[in-house]
Parts: sequence; C-alpha cells; structure tokens
Amino acid sequence: MKAIVLRVNGDPSVLRLEEWPDPQPQPHEVVVKVGAVGVPYHDIVERNGVLRPGHGLPKILGNEIAGTVVALGSGVAAPKIGARVCSKGFHSCGECRRCRNGNETLCSRRRVVSGGYAEYVAIPAEALVEIPDTISFAEACMLGSSTAVALNALRDIAQVRLGASVLVTGASGGVGLPALQIAKAAGANVIAMTHSPAKGEALAEGGARHVVVAENGRDFSDDVRKLTGDDGVDIVIDTVGSKVFAPAFRSLATGGRYVVVGQLTRDEVALNLARIIFKAATISGVTSARRDQLEDVVGLVAAGRLRSQIAKIMPLSQAAEAHALVESGGIVGRVVLQP
Repeated sequence: MKAIVLRVNGDPSVLRLEEWPDPQPQPHEVVVKVGAVGVPYHDIVERNGVLRPGHGLPKILGNEIAGTVVALGSGVAAPKIGARVCSKGFHSCGECRRCRNGNETLCSRRRVVSGGYAEYVAIPAEALVEIPDTISFAEACMLGSSTAVALNALRDIAQVRLGASVLVTGASGGVGLPALQIAKAAGANVIAMTHSPAKGEALAEGGARHVVVAENGRDFSDDVRKLTGDDGVDIVIDTVGSKVFAPAFRSLATGGRYVVVGQLTRDEVALNLARIIFKAATISGVTSARRDQLEDVVGLVAAGRLRSQIAKIMPLSQAAEAHALVESGGIVGRVVLQP
C-alpha cells in the first residue's frame, strides 16, 4: 500500500510517500480502509521532534482516522466488515481498574492510535465508533481527537453551565472550534482568543460572542477582564499551553477552572502556587476522550447540533504541504488528507 513514512524528525520535507506492507489484523484489531485522516498539531510536534523525538521511527503518523472496515482479527464482534467508523485518539485495555470504572482515558496501558497516513491501517476495535452515512469521512475523522476532547473538557471536566463565561485559547484550531460550539450550546458567554485578526469573523460564526486578538504574544488578560466586568472568566479551555498560560491564567476568575488541552511547544511555565491558592483555582488536564464521549459527539453531529470545520482537503501525497499549511497558522479548522 501507499503510505507517508516518517523516518527522521525534521521539517515537513521529511514526510515521504512510500510503499509499505499492508497491515494484518492482530487479535481484537480490525483493518480500516482509510477514507480521511486529520492533520492536528499533534502530528506537527511528533514530526518535528518536540513530542517524543526519535520515538518508534520509522513510523506512519495519523491518529484522526475515518474509513471502512475491510478485515477483522480474531475476537472482534463489532464493528462488522463494511462498517463506517471513526477512531478515538487512544486505545485503552478495557480490563484495568481505571477502564472498569469509566476512566479509560487514564488507562495505564493505553496506546496512541496511529498509522492513518496510509491507504489502510490496523486499529484495535475498541478504539472505533460507527458513524452514519450522513457524516462524511472528512467530517468524521477529527471527531475522536478534537470534538470529543472538547466535549470532555467542557461538559465533563469543566462542567460548563448556563451563564458561565468561557475563554478558549487557540480558538481556530481543531479543538478550539468545537469548544466554541459546545460552550455556546451550553449557554455560556464565549470569548475566543486568536493570534490572527483575520480569523475574527470565522470565530464569531463558530460561536464566539467576543474575539480577543493577541498578536506577537501580547497580554490579552486586560481585554478579557473588560469583557467580563473585571471578574475574569469562569472557565479557560487552553489548547495552546505555555505560550499563553500567563495571560490566560490572569484572565481566570476567582474559583475558576483552568483546563489544559494542548501544549504546542517545549516551553515551561513559572507559577507562584500562592496565585492558585488565593484565586481558589482548579487546574486540570485533558488527555483524550472516552468512547461514550465520541458516541455522543457522533450523535450531535448527525443531529446537526455540532459541525466539523474543514479548512482544506488534500490528497495523501501532499502530506508535507499539509503540515506546512498547519504550521503557518493561517487556517481555520482542520486540514484533512484523503488517500
């Protein structure tokens, strides 16, 4: 089969189209004919070496996968051959105490789903959820690692409620855009933070009541506080991480909840713990999404309550160009590759 293979970390040019052995399903796995695969920033930092440099090379990137089941390994009861599916970002064992208690995202044996930059990929059946014919593969591929993660962050971790104020950093990205939609649907006052003034209109259409522009690392906390009557926001959904942590934390109200979803650089943050105490703040991390959360998202998309924002669909052979486009930061939504 054709696949985009990463053999060394580096710039987008290291991604090469090669012939790669067809995958064979192991027990409890299925083989999926890839219909579409998303290009999140996770793939960028894995390619350039910021995340796990040199780990497991050579390898095939891609954990936002949607397609059709074409082969089953032993022990697989569902999905069936011919089923249209999309993937979670992680596979969990289903057997440990955390999995049995509904905390599969904390499974000590969890593994990243990968291999989507190819014509076919073998995936544990547990990591897949069926999708209806009304949802295209391009729309579905990003649901597990983006939209379901946003649902987890807002609904289940931050427990957003009617009337709450929510700041979403990196709001034009794959997690940021559905976070805007979910927060608005919950009845929140939504503030989108972006580095590009050109994205303001798209973010407003996506669910933001207000858009804060922070070009060249500008401190945007004063803007947020003015928009909230100097109180700050009840919830921060941070999809960027260290680069915006200081102003985003200053934007948080007393008793607020700060939810970290993304970390795009190796930069670290310095924080006097007294600030957490005096602000009575809660800081939480979101690693991924559970299967039931992905099922909920599929249902919401099918019902028209949420929508996937696709920036551009490109052929698999243009994976390097897709990575360069994502790194440029000039897009709104997800770049999608199709074999």
